[in-house]
Amino acid sequence: MGKPIHRPILMIPGPTEVLPEVLSSMSMPLYPHYGKEWGEIYEETVKFAGQVFNTNGTVIIFPGPGSAAIEMGISNLIAPGEKIIVISNGFFGERMVEIARHVGCRVVEVEAEYGEVVHPQNIEELLKMHKDVKGLAVVHNETSTGVLNPIKMYGKIAKEYNLFYIVDAISSYGATEIQVDDWGIDFCVGYAGKALSSVPGVSPVAISPEAFRYIEKRAWKPSSWFLDLSVWKYYMDEWKTIGHPYPTTVPTHSIVALREALKIALTEGLENRYRRHEVMASAFRKAIKALKLEVVATEEHASPTVTAVKCAENTSSRIARTMLEKFGIMISGGLGKLTGKSFRIGHMGLTATPRYLVYTISALANTLSNLGYTVDQEKALEEFYKVIEV
Repeated sequence: MGKPIHRPILMIPGPTEVLPEVLSSMSMPLYPHYGKEWGEIYEETVKFAGQVFNTNGTVIIFPGPGSAAIEMGISNLIAPGEKIIVISNGFFGERMVEIARHVGCRVVEVEAEYGEVVHPQNIEELLKMHKDVKGLAVVHNETSTGVLNPIKMYGKIAKEYNLFYIVDAISSYGATEIQVDDWGIDFCVGYAGKALSSVPGVSPVAISPEAFRYIEKRAWKPSSWFLDLSVWKYYMDEWKTIGHPYPTTVPTHSIVALREALKIALTEGLENRYRRHEVMASAFRKAIKALKLEVVATEEHASPTVTAVKCAENTSSRIARTMLEKFGIMISGGLGKLTGKSFRIGHMGLTATPRYLVYTISALANTLSNLGYTVDQEKALEEFYKVIEV
């Protein structure tokens, strides 16, 4: 007989711990991906997803990873050879640059150091130099650095210069405020398996009326059939009556799980949810600093869903391994320029609660002590509770 499988506690930036009600919703018999009953389930999921996006525009449930949905947005709104400004201040901003180049865009990259944000003035200066730019793209919540980018401010610039505005909200969706309509976002990608505490595999996407008007009139097509939004629009119009408003099979169980997670988020109340994530993240950073560790992000722009922590060169893997093997907690190593120099801990959805964070702080303090650090676990927990009890 093999060894028993002990599932770790997922304190990573996604996938996250799944809500029990979400898991229960997946125990139903398999739904086909079309038909009257399924069509009603899908439409309700879309409605709930739109409420979390704060949009009255079109929402689709993209059957795949967030990176593919980002590629869909860029490849539909920016033609090959056209310019797009991409804000890059972390690994996933760099990935967005890579995606845009991969689909043939001419990328104007505007960078900030890891842990910092791009000042809006820098974008405006670029736009004065590059008057033929067609779009602006940014990662809302950069999980490699634990930075929350000021997408509302960037949105004002995008609208002022008549740019298509594309936002990766994969790790912020359901945890922090996103106003798709009011902030002028044309293509916004969320995700099920992060702050919503649902299962991975589907990405809610909000698309503006302006984006669809452009897609209907453009004289070119993306090179991908599956990612072409004109293809999606055709099936949304033609097959909606049979409960199949998309071009291919979709993972029905993942969508059922997403619907349940969205219902739970809306029942909690979005403002309450935003506040919970802000408070828990702030308390966790206080605890980290009490352990004499340094957070990558500045406090002003710190993420509500993930904290990136600096550590001595090449110690992050030892910290992560000890946390997993001794305490059953999975955390993540650094990415990009912070590889080997940081570790990352997620606090999103279900894990943005004292139940998970207190144990994680205690485990981290013990881990650091075992590795030779001088730490004060009691002080770290005291700082955590000071914040959440206010």
